[in-house]
Amino acid sequence: MKHNFIKIFLFLSICLMLACGRTIIEDTVPSFTPPAFTSIDILPNNRVKINWYFDAYQEPLVKGFRIERSENNGSFQLLSDDITPNQRSIELAEPFRGGKVSFRLLSKTIKDTVASTVVSYFAPTVPTNAFCSAVSATLLQGVDKPNVYLSWQLEGNSANYAGNYIIQRSVSKAAFQTIGTTRNPFFLDTNTEVGVNYSYVVRLATNNCASNEVPITVTTQSVGLCPQNFKLSFLAGKDKKSVLLNWDAQLADFAKFYVFRKASESGVFENLTPTGIRTTVFEDKTELKAKTSYFYKITSQIESQPPTTCESPMLEIKNY
Repeated sequence: MKHNFIKIFLFLSICLMLACGRTIIEDTVPSFTPPAFTSIDILPNNRVKINWYFDAYQEPLVKGFRIERSENNGSFQLLSDDITPNQRSIELAEPFRGGKVSFRLLSKTIKDTVASTVVSYFAPTVPTNAFCSAVSATLLQGVDKPNVYLSWQLEGNSANYAGNYIIQRSVSKAAFQTIGTTRNPFFLDTNTEVGVNYSYVVRLATNNCASNEVPITVTTQSVGLCPQNFKLSFLAGKDKKSVLLNWDAQLADFAKFYVFRKASESGVFENLTPTGIRTTVFEDKTELKAKTSYFYKITSQIESQPPTTCESPMLEIKNY
């Protein structure tokens, strides 16, 4: 009996050591794939936005991210260490100019820290805080050929700038040449040829801050300035009726419109909108005389040097 007890005790001891009857689960961490950078967006005011992809199923494996930055292949320096696992982008101040800037994202997992691949871009030598939005270039229909209309808007430290703008142009990738100056946030280049590639840059005269480079090829598919589909109709009011004017315009985004009216074919046109309007509809609520014909026309104008205008055909409406 004593011998049997000793055998049972030894058997149980060995089972405890060898885990008899138990399934052993190893303390392992599932395979981890670090985030992958997708793009760098260059923003105004010396800022960049960095975007990356990270599988949502791996978020529980990560305590957080931190982002590091390097200049011209130098050592990486910490920028931010409070990036959450569900974050997919970050916007950062980027004052560095004239060289290579690199970023990497470090994932703090349960066991260790894993680095992403490195993403880089070349910072321009000119700061990006001069212009709120990219300079836009539009092919505008001219008398005998298309013209290039440039427009822009300032922001940031230059928002109150009141000096000259210098417009520079490159023809077929040649060196940039100054083609004009203006104190207005727009410029019309009438010295163009169909089939030629042009690029434009706008600079501030005081500190040489420059816009983005705007490429454009002059083709015959230009945008017309003239009002189109001009229509007149009566609106019946409680006490009197008014005249509703409708028209279309391809340049409605940055054109002004002026409505003219006269009470006889031989009369003189009166400007009903002396300061101009930015919509393509207008209601004439002035008193209409009975048994009178009224004549209307629309003039559109874009701000350029000199101002560029186009006039609609005259339309008649009879108040009988």
